[in-house]
Order: sequence, then structure tokens, then C-alpha cells
Amino acid sequence: MLFPLAPEGRLFVIIAAWMAVITLLVGEAELGLFMVILTVFLMALFRDMRRKAPAPALGVIAPADGTIESISEARDPFTQKPAVCIRLRQRRLGEYNVHAPQEAEIHERVWPGKETDEPPDAQLEGRLAYALETDEGTRLTLALSVDHWPRMIRMQNNVPGNRLGRGKRMGFAGFGGTFEVWLPAGSQVMVEPGQRVLAGSALLGGLPESEATGESEGTVEMLQ
Repeated sequence: MLFPLAPEGRLFVIIAAWMAVITLLVGEAELGLFMVILTVFLMALFRDMRRKAPAPALGVIAPADGTIESISEARDPFTQKPAVCIRLRQRRLGEYNVHAPQEAEIHERVWPGKETDEPPDAQLEGRLAYALETDEGTRLTLALSVDHWPRMIRMQNNVPGNRLGRGKRMGFAGFGGTFEVWLPAGSQVMVEPGQRVLAGSALLGGLPESEATGESEGTVEMLQ
């Protein structure tokens, strides 16, 4: 496709484009012009521009286009271990594609009120959350809001046991929600509040070296 579109929006664009063609062919110029404008708007709304992940293997990548709202010390909602929580707000008129922050396996998935019966950690209220584990055994968490409006979330294919490619597209989540990434203690943070980031290409920070080596609180790969 010449103009890259997210799979979740292709049907909307195709329908609007066909309606534009039909209305123009039957002489409905005003309605046809409206449908042309709608088609262009939908193409922009559901765009899926290619992003290149930065090189450092331990680098944690921004999951969404947005602005860093806060960075705080917390506890990981799945492991309950000390962590750094990086919170970002999605751009209202940005791309809405979600990208994996690291190459990892989905260890657990929680969607309170929809897929999860037991009460979750309070930090996950109103969130769709993923507990991720890298090949080195490092744990991190990704969560996105599901209680904002308007919303359109298509993340059904990301289930426990699935592997995520670093910086690869996970799905679609719009429009204007919030994201949190919990990094284990000892991680390097490379962003600050107010900074704008691009999904799939901007570094949020870097993970500690493998916890299996006994250096989980020690050396961090320098990400320059």
C-alpha cells in the first residue's frame, strides 16, 4: 500500500473512498467532496508510518506517540518489586499504533472488569496491562488506559505466551489515552517530564543487565 495504514482502519478508509467515488459519479458534488475529505481524514487518523528501533539491545522503547507526564519511584504491579514508572500521555492527533517496549514474552495480561475477575493491583485500575519478561529474565510492565473517551483498542492478539519483537507493532489504541511503563530498579531513565517521544523509535531508558547474573541492581548498558 502506497500510504501505510493500520489494519484496524483500512475498512473505514475503503468504505469512505468508495462512497466518495459513487457520490461523485452520480453528481452529488457536495456529498462527494465531504466523502473525499473524510477519506483523507481517516487516512491520517489510521496512518502507520514505519519506525526504526534504536540499536542498544537493552534500550526500552516508547510504546506510543506522546509526551512524558511523570517519572516516579513505584512498585511493579505484577512483581511488587521496586521500579521506576514512566507515564506518558498519547497525542490526540498522533499515530495510535502501540509498539512493544522490548523484545520479550508476554508473561501475564490483565484487563480489570473485562478479562480479570479478581481485583488487580490498584495501579492497574482502568488499565489493560502486560507483564513482560525478556530472554534474560528481566521483568517489566506495560499498561494503557481503557477508560478514556473516545477510545478504540485492538490488542486482542497479544496473549500470554506470545513473543513481542522489540519496537514492533502490537496493535492499535486511540484516542488520547495514557501509558505507563514500569522498569525494574537499577534501570537507566533517558527521558524527562514534558519531553515528546515517538513510538517505536524513541528510547525511554535502558534495562539493567540480566537478573540471572546477580547484577540486577548493578551495571546498566550505557545508551548513548
